[in-house]
Amino acid sequence: MGEKLSTGVPTLDRRLNGGLNPGDLMAIVTAPATQSHALIAQMMRERSTLYLTTLRSASAIESDFDVLADSESAVIVEDVASGVSMENEFLHELTGSRTYSVASLTDDGMLDDVYEAVQRIDDPGNVVVDPTNPLERTADRKAYQEVLDALKTRLMETGSVGVLHCITHDDPPVFRETTLMVADVVWELDVRAVANGDVEFQLRIPKNRRGNAVLEEITLLIDQQRVYVDDSRNI
Repeated sequence: MGEKLSTGVPTLDRRLNGGLNPGDLMAIVTAPATQSHALIAQMMRERSTLYLTTLRSASAIESDFDVLADSESAVIVEDVASGVSMENEFLHELTGSRTYSVASLTDDGMLDDVYEAVQRIDDPGNVVVDPTNPLERTADRKAYQEVLDALKTRLMETGSVGVLHCITHDDPPVFRETTLMVADVVWELDVRAVANGDVEFQLRIPKNRRGNAVLEEITLLIDQQRVYVDDSRNI
């Protein structure tokens, strides 16, 4: 199986018997306003990352992760979106803005772009797809699953970890069940409270194919882009 890979949160690593397994494909399922990017950034500090953005522009993503400037881990951002479609409130809610260039939600060409990017992965690291929603709304379930299978294969071959950022919404993507079925690990993240400048989350790990599920809730805190567990609490 190989040496475990850190999540970037030591207490969480201990709960997972050392962290994530090389080759794991993980789905982070969360609402748009959870600041889940901070959790992804913690993983990006641990190893180099290929970041595939399906909705927001590459420059917007790079701006988000300016906090990683002091990290030795390389970050490559590829924009796999094309065209402009900002006609519904779902997209506005995901991006928080009406200024981002996004792809048509029925453009299967995006799947081709993701597939081609996946084939270029040669070194171990993280591969982030953010968000998966546009891919899950494409017209061809088989083509979408083939992209996920190709990603999983490259993760196993290179000892990498894949992160599928799955945003929840009142209108779930038609292929969300496919995503959760293929994923080796599922993290469910919910906002619980905001107090004293800290954002408090509840994390559950109902699926962990090559390890133990964590069914009890783990309380995560975000403070100045750092994600941690308050070890003084009974978690």
